[in-house]
Amino acid sequence: MRFISAFSSALALTALVGLPARADDKAAEALAATRAALGGQKVEDVRTLSARGDFRRMMGEREMNGEVTVELMAPDRLKRTEEMGIPGGPNFSRTVALNGGEFWEDVTNRGGGMTRFGGPGGPGGQGPSEADRERFRQMQQRRLEGDLRRYLLSWLARTDTPATYVAEAEADDGRADVIEVKPEGGTAMRLFLDQRTHLPLMLTYEGVQPRFNMRRGAPGAAGGPGPQAAPSAGAPQSSPAGAAPDETRRRPEPPQQVTFEIRYEDYKSVNGVMLPHLMTQSVNGKPTEEWTISEYKVNPTFKPDTFTKK
Repeated sequence: MRFISAFSSALALTALVGLPARADDKAAEALAATRAALGGQKVEDVRTLSARGDFRRMMGEREMNGEVTVELMAPDRLKRTEEMGIPGGPNFSRTVALNGGEFWEDVTNRGGGMTRFGGPGGPGGQGPSEADRERFRQMQQRRLEGDLRRYLLSWLARTDTPATYVAEAEADDGRADVIEVKPEGGTAMRLFLDQRTHLPLMLTYEGVQPRFNMRRGAPGAAGGPGPQAAPSAGAPQSSPAGAAPDETRRRPEPPQQVTFEIRYEDYKSVNGVMLPHLMTQSVNGKPTEEWTISEYKVNPTFKPDTFTKK
């Protein structure tokens, strides 16, 4: 069953309004049915989980391909490692991780240009200030904390925040229960659960449109090749190497709020736990990423330093 963007956001939603107790009870029942469908006690017993597979991602007009590995330890540890590249461009590895309340990032470039996640540096192509770096680090940490909540909710039907039943969604080929989870200080998520199989179909949430920028330059020079995390989404573009600052500087653009949709398909049993082997993401209804998961490990034993920056 597929729920397209227009359907998920507007059509045939029968909302429960003014019935918070009933809505909470119905959400709890829906999540309990989902945990049973995902594996019952086996899914309850999951403490660690890893997933690995190939992805395709659209970054503007470019397509990026690579492999991503997610390692998760409930309730507060997550590491995501991406090995990726752009045809005719750089190849690099990027790791972001949460270790309890600690966030860290590591990027290794293997030539071809500079890769920035978010917005680029300061005026005239200068690097970001320490304050800019800290703001961007905090933004990255919040985003990764959201990813951890979404993995736990969609893969294991697990949340430490009460859920509310929002609506019943209807399409030509079936119906879905829609529940909402809003963590304190976090972004609200809506999870669509197939009424027939009780498996998660889709998750939606609001967020800031990520930006990805690349430029080339001489090694070792200001603006030369080398990965760099930029301070914030919507910051001005930096100058290419050798260009005068006033030739390329742009006015800052405000962050763009968008709707993310993640769909879950191709469920298979892994050690008694039903897990999706195809995940696709859309932003404002436009497909942006596809992740084909080739391998899960349920309750793997991680090394003690798995979530520690080396």
